[in-house]
Amino acid sequence: MSLSEKDLNLGDHIYVRRLVYSHHGIYAGDGNVIHYTGEEKEKKDPLIRETDIEAFLKGGKLRRRDYKKRLPPSETLSLAKKHLSDNSYSITLNNCEHFAAYCATGKRKSRQLREAVGGLVEIALYTMIPTHFLNPFLFFFIS
Repeated sequence: MSLSEKDLNLGDHIYVRRLVYSHHGIYAGDGNVIHYTGEEKEKKDPLIRETDIEAFLKGGKLRRRDYKKRLPPSETLSLAKKHLSDNSYSITLNNCEHFAAYCATGKRKSRQLREAVGGLVEIALYTMIPTHFLNPFLFFFIS
């Protein structure tokens, strides 16, 4: 099912997939989104700003992150607005997904960062540990 702006509620955590990452924000109503944005693919001098949804999507497909437990929409939107002009972006500690998750749940989390780090750890393990040590180790945990 395709999601459109009319399906959104105030305070929804929305995102759009880009080539190698997803960009996240909070729906503020009236066709606007609060999110980290900057110049050059949102990475140069990013600030939390309110922009129109077209600028947020940049032609991509609108998606919504649903939560089992989340803050009330009014509190989510209030938190997002409170952080307007914040310039403390960090790809590892405070990226757009951390911001949107924090506004929606009160907890700063980034699934894409966790998955990326997990993949890097897995690659490091496979390249650093000799195969003859790794195979019995994996057999023990798989069986």
